[in-house]
Amino acid sequence: MGSNLYSIGLSGLQSSNARINTTGQNTANVDTEGYSRQRTDTASSPLGGVVIRDTARLVDNFVSAQVRADTSDFSYHDTYHSLMTMSDSLLAEDSVSLTGYLNKTFSALQNANNDPTSSSLRELAYSSLNNLVSQYKTLSGLVKDQENLVDEQLSSSLTDVNAITTKISDLNSKILREEGLSSSSANELRDQQELLAKDLSKYLDINAQFNDKGLMTIQLMNGQPLVMDQNPTELKVIQNSLNPKRMDFVLSFGDYNVGLKTESLGGSVGGMVDFRSEFSEYADRTLGQHAIAIADAMNTQNAKGLDANGEFGRDLFSLGRIDIYSSKDNIQKLPNFSVRVSSGEASKITTDTYELSRTDDNRFAITKYDLNDKAVGQSTVFDLANMTPDRHGYYKIEELGLDIRVGDLNAFDQDDVFRFTPTAGAAANLSLHAKNGDALALSAPVGATTSSDNLSDARISVSSVSNTKPDSSAFAADGSLYPSAPHQIYFTSPSSYVVRDASGTEIASVNNVFQYSNLLEQAGLAKEAGFDVSISSMPQQGDEFSISTEDVGPSDNVNGLALINLQNQALVEGKASLTKAFAGFISYVGTKTAESAGHAKSSEVIMNDSINRRDRLSAVSLDEEAVNLMKYQQSYSASAQVVTAARTTFETLLGIMR
Repeated sequence: MGSNLYSIGLSGLQSSNARINTTGQNTANVDTEGYSRQRTDTASSPLGGVVIRDTARLVDNFVSAQVRADTSDFSYHDTYHSLMTMSDSLLAEDSVSLTGYLNKTFSALQNANNDPTSSSLRELAYSSLNNLVSQYKTLSGLVKDQENLVDEQLSSSLTDVNAITTKISDLNSKILREEGLSSSSANELRDQQELLAKDLSKYLDINAQFNDKGLMTIQLMNGQPLVMDQNPTELKVIQNSLNPKRMDFVLSFGDYNVGLKTESLGGSVGGMVDFRSEFSEYADRTLGQHAIAIADAMNTQNAKGLDANGEFGRDLFSLGRIDIYSSKDNIQKLPNFSVRVSSGEASKITTDTYELSRTDDNRFAITKYDLNDKAVGQSTVFDLANMTPDRHGYYKIEELGLDIRVGDLNAFDQDDVFRFTPTAGAAANLSLHAKNGDALALSAPVGATTSSDNLSDARISVSSVSNTKPDSSAFAADGSLYPSAPHQIYFTSPSSYVVRDASGTEIASVNNVFQYSNLLEQAGLAKEAGFDVSISSMPQQGDEFSISTEDVGPSDNVNGLALINLQNQALVEGKASLTKAFAGFISYVGTKTAESAGHAKSSEVIMNDSINRRDRLSAVSLDEEAVNLMKYQQSYSASAQVVTAARTTFETLLGIMR
């Protein structure tokens, strides 16, 4: 009995000592990040005494997984909100607002229209146009700077991600080796691994699991692996051949790469990727769409008037070349293909990416894709055999507002794919083509006069100019009207008139006239003439009105007024004016910023709640450890008393035997 009592007391001493050591370890690591408190478990021995089973970490894998998920969610929204806040604060500044520059530009044009003969007012208007172009470039530069900042942060983040996955893999090797040499768990190594997994969740939304060896494996939420047992993968970014502004993620397995979907990556990496597409790329295309709209509208309108030198107006703005991309195998084919915005058709241009593919010998199809790379609407199919190119070889695609030039058809295969985004970089590439204020075509190219012998008070005026091209209008290359063009309108009665050419020959007659606007359109001549006229009131029989390019005075501002009127026209996708479209863009940025602020705040609350749940189970409580220490000290002392009693009993028995 003494020997058995001795064993019982000794096992009690060992058990108490082990638990005192565990308590000491917990207390020492009270401030160690990622440390999970430990507990030494014991069991009663059937032979008497106590048996030490194991010293284990107090963790709940479900709670740990929830902490990682909530950490990833908060990191995503916090990163996205931080970037959006920076962008919102920059764009909300009055000094960079495009609205102010647009107002100043059209105000300067109005002043020039008040006196078209004033060279100083023309130069002020020209200067305002130059400032407007500079502002488009400034805004584009702000967006580009944000994009570069994100790219740098992404590069740094991926370096950190790859370093963390490598460490987790290395710890798997160490855990396997240490636990293979000992019956106890490698608690400290597993704590380090859990902490690394939590750090990794700040960058990406991950799923951490344990294989049959008890080793940690890491997968992305889409199932693609980052750590396989003791083999980490490497996360890389490569340039998308069809859209260089778009980043492609790949997982490198050493000898080969596997593409990675960028949707729902989570964490700060996911926040930066989504910011690039939802703001950076969106903002660049939106500003580009605005730049194309104003450049095309003003170029088109300026061509309908006469400049300060009495010549047809030329382009005020220049748009950069639209870049076309294809796979690496098709790079040599790119010179055979070019695209531009059709003159006067900018309202049809969207912020989508356009994909051109060949369907058969002469037929091509263009499909539009949005920022999320999802097809938009039906494909536009066209047959080059049924189309006539212009003198530069461009075919006009009416539905899309694009001109496309296809070189050698034999160079294209049916599986070839080419992509281009007309609005990408358009704001940065916008430039002022005009050299000075004299290039502003404020005057109409044609005038109309009322005969002094007319019986009525009706007065004629040019109501519109639609086309001044010599090959498709009544205007000759020297600016005069062709002899066969409308030169005179003669009313045979208050409700009927005839249109005559330069020789007085009747070229059209109209009866049953009830309104006196757009007289050439009523006669079916407006389209081929390229202009139209209207009279102010009911004429009398015998009233004559003449049309001539010589009837334009130096102070005429008919086309200048049309230029000013562009400010209020729905130029952007035919839906909104430039001012309203930019205000909508700023509103979009503000709304996104406000939404991200709410998400960041709520996700932080949720994350902290998960961390508190984890801490209630796994964090060290000094009060609890102090109580445990007292209990185990008393247990140790009691076990020591048992050993002393056993020894005394044994010595007494020996004394009796003597």
